[in-house]
This record gives sequence, structure tokens and C-alpha cells, in this order.
Amino acid sequence: MTTTGPYVPRGPEYPHVTPHPRAPPPYWVNPDGKAARQLAAHLAAGRTAEAALLRRITSRPVAEWIGSDRPEAETRALTQAATRAGREALLVLYDIPHRDCGRHSAGGAADPAAYRTWVDAVARGIGARRATVVPEPDAVMHVVDGCTEEQHHGERYELKAAVLRLKRQPATTVYLDAGNAGWAGPAELRGPLQEAGIAEADGFAVNVTNWPETPGSSGRGRPRE
Repeated sequence: MTTTGPYVPRGPEYPHVTPHPRAPPPYWVNPDGKAARQLAAHLAAGRTAEAALLRRITSRPVAEWIGSDRPEAETRALTQAATRAGREALLVLYDIPHRDCGRHSAGGAADPAAYRTWVDAVARGIGARRATVVPEPDAVMHVVDGCTEEQHHGERYELKAAVLRLKRQPATTVYLDAGNAGWAGPAELRGPLQEAGIAEADGFAVNVTNWPETPGSSGRGRPRE
């Protein structure tokens, strides 16, 4: 995942997007994450070659996805663990209504009111601890590419309320998802990102839900002259 910011829409009255002014923070590596558990299983089975490859993954931070029915407790546990390790939690929120437009990810909040309640619980779980949050990857992109039906577009723009709620936390950074390399371009994204609250966020993230190589992802987030 690559992040950039702050985001300012291009146009005659706006300067261009600027790269994030600080170096990437030291995000927390979950010692009990999926990769770590698989590494332990490989070692126990004597699969040393696979373990050596997997060890390269386990040393890198991976975002923790929050989509449970206990968002406050889960978020609190993760951010507390990150704080104890002297690191910052990296969280992805995934509970927006009608998120399953591609029929691969059933679930999500029942309606916008339920989603606001859920986000509020996430924010309470974060508290004053350091966290970087990417709310609802693909939500804006599916408005652009037509996967989300028009009747549900308003729910996607509820992301602005989520951004504002999360930014009330004193040490929380928020990036909106801007898709992957090869997906919709800046001209198509500008309006939907504005509707979804990009001006209130700290910037945008790319390559949250896919696997393009780093050069393509970096190019997507690079300022355009």
C-alpha cells in the first residue's frame, strides 16, 4: 500500500497534489498475523525453503482489516499492542453498506446509520493512540467504474462523515482509497473523491486491495505537472 498527501484537487484555483511531507512512520508488525502463523507452521513441518521466503513477508507491516461485530474492542486491542511495541497501527475499515457489488465480499453495515455507529465505535477504540486508517477501500472506485448501483452512491459519500469522525481522534491519520494502477484515472476520480471527503482527509492511498508492483503504484500517486 502506498500513501500520499495532503490531497488538493487540480484545477485553476488549486495547486497540485504534493507528496506526503514526512517519512513513512514505523508501522506495527503483528506477531500473530496470518503470515507469522503460516511461518510457524512451515517451520514445524520442516519446510525451511518456504519458511525462508515467508520470513521476508513477516518482517513487513501489513494493515489490519476491521470488519467485525466488535469494532471497538478489536481496534482497541490492535492499537494498544502497537503502542506497547512503540509503533503505529495501520488499519483498514471494511463495513460500508452494500460493499459486495462484485459478489466477493458479502457483509457490511445494514444502513448508513448503522455504519456511522460502527465508525464511532472504531474511533473510540483508537482513542488517543497513533493510527493510520484507510476507510473502505474500493468504495469510491466502485462508484467510478459503475460496480455500485447509483441508488447506493450516497452511501459511498457517507465516507466524508467517517473521515470527520476519525479525524476527531488526536493521533489518527486518514487516507481515502484511490484504487490501483491501471484503474480509473485522476480526471474520473476527482469529483467522487471530493464528495467522499478527501479535503478533510490527510491524503489518499493506492494499491490497498490489489497487487500491482511498486513502480506502478508509486506512479499513480505521483504529482502530475
